[in-house]
Order: sequence, then structure tokens, then C-alpha cells
Amino acid sequence: MKRIGLSLAAIAAALVALVLTVPWLTPESVLRDTFTREIVALTGRTPIIEGQVHLAWAPLPTLMIEKVTIPGQEGLSGQEGLPPLLVADKMQGTLRLAPLVIGRIEISSLMLKRASIGLTAGKGGARSWEFKEGVLAEAAAGHFDKPMPVKTIRLVDGTIRYNDNASGRATSVSVGDVTFAWAGRSDAMSAAGIINWRDRETEIAVALADPASLIAGGKSDLRARIKGDTLNLAASGMLDGEGRLDGKVSASGASLRDTLRWLGFASPAGHSLAAYDLQSPLSLDRSAISLNEVQLSLDGNEAEGSLTVEFGRERPKVSGTLAADTLDLSAYSNELQLADGRPRKWRADHISINSLLVSDLDLRISAGETTIDKVHLGRAAATVSTRNGQLELALSEAVAYGGTLKGNIALKPADKMTVLAATASFEGIDMGSALGDLFAFRRLEGTGTGTMAVNGTGASIAELSRSLQGQANISVSGGSLVGIDLASLMQKIERRPLSARFESSYGGRTTFDLAKASFKIADGMAKTADCRMENGSLSVSLTGDANIALRSLDMAGVANWSDADAANPFRLPFRVYGGWEVPVVEPDTEALIRRSGAAAPLLRSFIRPGRDVTQDTGKNPPASAAQ
Repeated sequence: MKRIGLSLAAIAAALVALVLTVPWLTPESVLRDTFTREIVALTGRTPIIEGQVHLAWAPLPTLMIEKVTIPGQEGLSGQEGLPPLLVADKMQGTLRLAPLVIGRIEISSLMLKRASIGLTAGKGGARSWEFKEGVLAEAAAGHFDKPMPVKTIRLVDGTIRYNDNASGRATSVSVGDVTFAWAGRSDAMSAAGIINWRDRETEIAVALADPASLIAGGKSDLRARIKGDTLNLAASGMLDGEGRLDGKVSASGASLRDTLRWLGFASPAGHSLAAYDLQSPLSLDRSAISLNEVQLSLDGNEAEGSLTVEFGRERPKVSGTLAADTLDLSAYSNELQLADGRPRKWRADHISINSLLVSDLDLRISAGETTIDKVHLGRAAATVSTRNGQLELALSEAVAYGGTLKGNIALKPADKMTVLAATASFEGIDMGSALGDLFAFRRLEGTGTGTMAVNGTGASIAELSRSLQGQANISVSGGSLVGIDLASLMQKIERRPLSARFESSYGGRTTFDLAKASFKIADGMAKTADCRMENGSLSVSLTGDANIALRSLDMAGVANWSDADAANPFRLPFRVYGGWEVPVVEPDTEALIRRSGAAAPLLRSFIRPGRDVTQDTGKNPPASAAQ
């Protein structure tokens, strides 16, 4: 028994000695030929070896090859060849032990260090990853029935570059450590590891159930996953030889804004477009990505619809429709805010929409109910589009404040400025609630109808407000002016012209049947010579300016009042001035003095009942009242 043990030990020692000795007795030329044979068997292309070839033993018997190049495909007739498929600073081929015992050197796996893989599509249709000979070529022709010469390839500290010379599209991925495995025709192919794309480290895992069929122009089931700080994505489905994938996809992340930037879509700074989650069936090919039944969660909102991203043009085009039962846009209010919070101040920060114009966009959004801070809309449908260097927001219709609202805003960059064109129309709107929520103006109530069209140019909202040109027409029925009772005030002034000025002239409201106003807008100033209010015994007319840039009013009016039997008519000028959030409405001081019997001798006039107070002096009213 002891002899048998010694014999076995001797045989083992001899085998180890043979394994250790044979490679050292193998000339470098044979090692080069062995490696060349393996690469030719796989790709049909002869590698170029510019460095040394030698053996190493730790941790396993390994063939070391330095400075290796695998050529790209030769050019078609009349065309240049493609750049190299592979350039590696160092390759390490792990050797199979069994063949090594009998003196044969066979590589089971390869590790590529500091390698660059170039996937190039030529203008004439040639591709660097298409092969005319070798196992990969046989697989593509459907004749692949051999085991893979090299079953695993590991890429460490490398780069994969894709360049389509026909379309001009190009991208580059830095590879930290990725392993590709494919044992043979009937086996699955997998790739897993860590990559770095656009300065973001990401884990990837891809599996093809039938790669041989895929290479031959057939189909294969695909499973892919991406996991990183910016994006978590899982996709599965059927992939065909033309690169079309039909399946499903899920994607999520902490910030859609960051994800879009990572994918190459410029996005301005902001706190919205944050956490998101997307689920959808998927159709993907070289020209487009189609998400046909999207379930999207973004910033706490839930929506469904369809989205398409089209390639093959100068700029990608994103189009689709999204619908939501409820839509809360309060998270976007800071970006949409026109004023900076200080009294009578528009935002002065620079407007830049260039980052929104990197793609052509045609997105239609609808909601059963929409909220933006204090603003509440009912059913609404809107379109966001970018084309020809212009951003357009169109509200086709919204149920709002008891009526309907439509509008369109177009923004276009010009040098360092932004060109604005806007139109709006509304009908049946509760003016009290609408003006209060939108502009903090709470002095007018009633049911309003109107139109507006303006345009302007500026680098900020403040500059735009100073350049506005256009017009506006408004009518309000069944309403009231809040904060003053003109009828009561005029009765007091009729009795005591001077003392009424210092009594409480504020509070209450002035009701009216109909009020109308037309404004001409020039250089940020809205001027009206046709602003009227009617209510039986009381009629009011206003002229003057609304300074859009300063958010202020400087207007003068005349109120005409008579008692129930139309006797004793009385006419009183008054002023409206100050910030439009809380304007001051008061009788004209000079008119009050002239109306007072005590002050009349000082002005050398006498007030006769029933006559215009401005006619008794033979003078024009104050400038503010005579406009």
C-alpha cells in the first residue's frame, strides 16, 4: 500500500514538473502563434502584437501579451477600412490545465487591461463588429456548432467607444471592471460589472438567452439592469438582429432633472422634476424609443399616457400625451413665479430658455383638476412644444373660477434677450377669486370676459414688463368695487363736502351692472380712455395709466350720481393711485374744497346744485382727473 502511495506521489510530481517545465521550454514564437490562432479562430482577423509575449504562474498559468491590436473590418470597394476593433495595453490569457499537461497551450479566458474597444459603423454600411471568418462569422451565418475558443473576457480599466459615421452619433463608456461570458452556441451570454459614463459610476448586468440566434439575424430574450445614483433601470423583452427590442421597462431615480442631464438633455437648475418612477411596455430601435402605456409618477403626481423619443435627426424629438386625474404643480411655483416677493417688484434674474431647446418637444398634458399653490383649475388641457428655436406653452382650454380660460405663450432667445409673445382670453370668470389668487388684487368682483395680446423683449421679467406692447379688453358684469361705497360717499359729499373727506370713505363696496375697459399697452404702460361702470343711478368713467413695470395705478375718474327720480344729479371727480395690490381710491381734493360752501369764496366760485363741480370755477379739473 505504501508503494502504491509513493508511486502515485511520484506520478503527480512528474505531472507537476511537466506542467512547470513544458511552458518554459516553449519558444516565444510558439506563444505568439498560439495567441494569434485563438484570436483568428474567434474573429477571423489576425492580431498585431507589438509587445512581449511570456508566461506567468500566479495565481494561475497565464499567457501575458503586451500591446495588442485587433483590426477593424476592411473597407468595402472604394472605401477606407474601419479603425481597429481593439487596442489593448496588456492581455492575460488563462491557460487550460489539461491541455497544458500534454504540452498544448489553450486559452480559456482573457483579461484585457487598459483596452479600447471601437464599435464603428462606416458610412458605406461596414461595421467593425461584423466578421467574415471565424467562430463569430459562422454564428452569424447560422452554422455555429462549436464551443467558443475563449469563454470569458474580462475588461479592466478600459473604454468602449461607439461611433456612427453616417449619423454622426458617438458616445464613450469607461469600463471599471466588466466580465463577458459565453461558452457556446446553446449557452446564454452575460455581461456584468461596473462602468463609468459621463462621470457617473453605474453597475450593469445584461443577459442574452440565445446570442447565436441573435447574431444569425434571429431573436433572443434580453434581460438588462442598470443601477446607479442617477438611474435605476430594468428592461426585458425580445431583441432581434436589427437591434429592435420589444418588451417592458421600469426606471426610477431621486431626480429626473439629474437623469435628463446625465442622458444628454440639458435642464436648468431647480428643485422640481425630482423623484420619479416610470413603468411601461417598450419598443426600441435605432430610430426611436416608444413607451406606449406609460405609468409615470413625478413630484408626487400620477399620470399615464404614451411617450416617443425619435433619433436620426439633428436634434432628438420627444412627443407624447400624459393624462392625470389630479395635478399639483405647486412644486414648480418657484420656477413659474413672476415676482420676487418684494412689493411692486418683478423678478430681475436672467431668463434663459436655451437649455430647454436642445430637443424638439411636443408634449400634450391634460388633467381633471390642477392646483398651483392658491390657483385652482378644473379640467385643463395644455401643450408644451419647442420647435425652430422657440418654446411655446399653449393652454387649449381650462375650466377655471366658474368659467373658461385659454392662452398661449411663446418665448424665443435673441442674443442675450428673450422675445415674448402672449395671448389670453377668458369667459365667465369669477374675477374676485381669479385676480386675488393670480395677482393678489382683491378690489374687483364680478363675472369677467376679456382678451389680451402682448409682446416684448428683455433679459428678465422686469425688463420684459418695461417693454410690453399690445392691448387688452375686459368686461365685468354683476360685480362690485371692493373697499369703497361711491354712492354713499357721494351722498355725504353732497351734504358736507369738506368733512366727508376726513370721514371714513373706505369700506363697503360699489355694485355695478356692467363695467368695461379697453387698454392700449406701450412700453410697459397700459393706458385707457374707455373705462366705464354703470349701475342705474350711478355711473363711473376712468382714464389713466396702469404701470405694468411698477405694478401701480395712476388713474382719474368721474362718478355721476342722481337720486331715485333722477333729480339733483351730482358729479364728482376722484383718483385711483398706488400699488395695484392695494390701490388708494379717494375723492379729488380740489373738487372737495370747491364743493364746500365755506371754501368757495377762497376760490372765487359758487357751487350750484346739480352742476358739475369743475364747471363752477371755469377751470379744468386737476391733471389726474382731466386725463
